[in-house]
Amino acid sequence: MKKMKLVSFLLLLLCSSVFAQEASLSLKNTQDVYSIKPSALHYNDFSGAISTKQQFIDQPQLLSPFNEEQKKPHSLKYDRWLKVTLVNESQTTQWYLSFGFARLPKLAVYWQNTPDEAPIYQLTEHSAFDDRAVQDPQMYIPISIAAGETKTLFVKYQTFANAPANIRIHSSAHYMKTSQTSLLTNAALAGVIAAILLIVVVNLWFNMNLTNVFYAIWTFLFFIIVVDMAGFTYQYIWPSHGAFAGLFSIGLMAVVPIFHLLFVRGFLQLKYHNVVLDKLYIGFTFLYCLLLPIALYLETVYYNLITSTLIIPLFAYTCWWSLKQSAPGIRIFALSLVNHIFFLNALTIMGASYGNAFDVFDIASYIKIGYLVEVCLFTIAMAIQHKSVQKQLVFQLQNQVNSLNQTVAFEKLTFEQQKHDIKKHEAQLFTDLSHELRTPLTVMKIQVESLQHNIVDNVHDSYVKLMDKIDELNQFINSLMLVTSSGDMHKLLKFKSMTLKPFINEVYQECQHLVDMRRQSLNLNSQITELQCIQFDPDALKKVILEVVKNALRFGGKDVEVQLSFLQDAGGLIIRIEDSGTPLTYEAHQQLFQPLYRQEASRSAMLGGKGMGLAMCRKIIEAHHGKISSHNSLLNEAA
Repeated sequence: MKKMKLVSFLLLLLCSSVFAQEASLSLKNTQDVYSIKPSALHYNDFSGAISTKQQFIDQPQLLSPFNEEQKKPHSLKYDRWLKVTLVNESQTTQWYLSFGFARLPKLAVYWQNTPDEAPIYQLTEHSAFDDRAVQDPQMYIPISIAAGETKTLFVKYQTFANAPANIRIHSSAHYMKTSQTSLLTNAALAGVIAAILLIVVVNLWFNMNLTNVFYAIWTFLFFIIVVDMAGFTYQYIWPSHGAFAGLFSIGLMAVVPIFHLLFVRGFLQLKYHNVVLDKLYIGFTFLYCLLLPIALYLETVYYNLITSTLIIPLFAYTCWWSLKQSAPGIRIFALSLVNHIFFLNALTIMGASYGNAFDVFDIASYIKIGYLVEVCLFTIAMAIQHKSVQKQLVFQLQNQVNSLNQTVAFEKLTFEQQKHDIKKHEAQLFTDLSHELRTPLTVMKIQVESLQHNIVDNVHDSYVKLMDKIDELNQFINSLMLVTSSGDMHKLLKFKSMTLKPFINEVYQECQHLVDMRRQSLNLNSQITELQCIQFDPDALKKVILEVVKNALRFGGKDVEVQLSFLQDAGGLIIRIEDSGTPLTYEAHQQLFQPLYRQEASRSAMLGGKGMGLAMCRKIIEAHHGKISSHNSLLNEAA
């Protein structure tokens, strides 16, 4: 009983095998297009053992229905064989084979009864575009089969990157419709990508940086991929260079991932935000660069496809990491990576390229759809990012404009204040000048009138007093001209190089003569060494020190204490004169060295002086390339 069951099972398998070997495809009037793969027998010649169709006729067991074993990828190029029996039950006699590609590296089509050396159609990798029977950007092979006729077709072919071919047979009407639709679709798609590329290039022109450069190159490569897959490059650019067209397609597919990774890395600024992820992207970029010459040498992108499969976890993690960030456009960017994983990595590479596991569309459709969606999302993400940057720039520019307006307003206010102060100072100057001139002129007038009316006791003394006033007035005018002139006092001084110690002692001794020892005191603090020597005008500098000390003693009040200090630093000599008198106001310190300035006019008039001494001191110090200033000291008064 068991033996009978085993025999029945073997007979069933044998019948199934025979049925499979005799599978056929019926062409009917009710249908215009058929997929050949389910109705055909297949053989993948990995070892190159099959050279003629006669070998399949002699060894039919080599052929088998399409199975999982045939879906496995292979690293090197190999020939594929297909056998299908066509039963024409329609009235259409002209049919067309298509493969889902613009070109194939190798193709030979035979009827079973045609000699191996005379195929009905044959192409090699060196064939020109004009060698085609149908001058269409996509590859179509015409075959003739009479109505009611049954014929067996053998096809030997190779595909780009060993990708599975979507082999179909079309009626004449369907071929015309499909050809026109394909041409218009590819042209429209190329136009859309060209428009996006133009936007990207314009953006690059105004925002020149590496990220935009990589994106522009990547978009351009996508545009070339669309044009190449549409068959336009082979038809219009290099129609006589079939071998180069194949290498160009391989190089194109090998280069695209490099610029894609560079763009993703630059857009996300991984160098600054995720160092580990950045190193992984650099590593995969380097790996793709190494695989480029290998792909061109072996004429296959098999290893590139393996790498693009291994990179899926990296892209998935990048999407997850990107969604957690808050940068503008980052979420749309993450969606573009999700699209890349789905269409390019999963459907195109793992699916279509590894045996057409997802054969809803052909491989070219997956690539076009995936890249189109991705480039659109990338462009939107870039636009959002640039809009955010523009908003920041506008905000910064507005702040700068506001700051500039505030500065202009402040400068205008300062100018108006300075203008007001100048007018006020001019008025005060004229008032003081009038006062200083009126007093000696009044005295001189009285002296002259006394001489005219002969009411003076001593004419000689009157003339002497008159001459003294004239000299005093003349000296005042000369001093006023000197301190208010824009001329260079440096030319009037007599500079000499001398040691400081003797000069300090001499000045100190002369200052002692100005001190009222009963109520005032003068202290010397000298930190100058014996050998220290500088260039200066000793007479002019002595005049400055005496004038300042005299002012300190005169206006410092009773029991004033004055300290005279000589210090030296890297910048030169420092002379510090301090007194313990009543502190001055801030306004007084600001105007102390102005000509004709007196803080208390009535008090200054009683104590003498015309307000020219300190102004002259400033002029002399500035001629020595020095600086003179005043402020309240630790002794309470001015320093």
